[in-house]
Amino acid sequence: MGIDSTPPQAAEKSNYSADTPSSPIASFRFDNAKRRRQENHPRQRWLTPAYILEPIRQLLGGIELDPCTEPDNPIEADRFYTPPQDGAVLPWDARSVFVNPPYGEARERWVERAIIEGRRRKVVLLIPAATDTFTCQRALGACRSVVFVRARVRFGDVRANGRHEAASHGSAIFGFGVDVRSLTSLGIPMARSFEIIHMSEERTSSPNQGRAET
Repeated sequence: MGIDSTPPQAAEKSNYSADTPSSPIASFRFDNAKRRRQENHPRQRWLTPAYILEPIRQLLGGIELDPCTEPDNPIEADRFYTPPQDGAVLPWDARSVFVNPPYGEARERWVERAIIEGRRRKVVLLIPAATDTFTCQRALGACRSVVFVRARVRFGDVRANGRHEAASHGSAIFGFGVDVRSLTSLGIPMARSFEIIHMSEERTSSPNQGRAET
């Protein structure tokens, strides 16, 4: 989703709202038809670029399964599922799994499957870094670690003008059953949320403890 860079004061003066058809910003940001596209919609499928994929492949020691890819298996996984096969429900009986699921609300069930499968195998998940959404927060709360990708991902899909499609949002790489923090060439790594909260609590409690002891 795009970023609205309009200052708060200017936004109030413009009187834009989600229900104002003449507002290009509102019509883009609140278009439920785009958010709720079917998984097989052409604009739901984005090919993972090599500069993102190869460090992940090295980390996993190879990609044994890609459960949501194209018929030509562009990432060259050992095994793969492609529509009309439903990789979100078919077996993930592999040592390592890479998932770049459809966008919009369609990705919710893929995140849930990645969380479950990460308990018994290595799963790396690439999704938008929309930290205000339930889906992203669910992944943050369950992953072993995450990397917030530097800049917007330039996907493998090529436009009519010859340029690669770029995401309209930031992206994040989540590790379930595998630590992705070594992927520092791709962005900023972080431990999972409860470890970050624990560190924050320690830092805020230390000064109080020190004063109590004096």
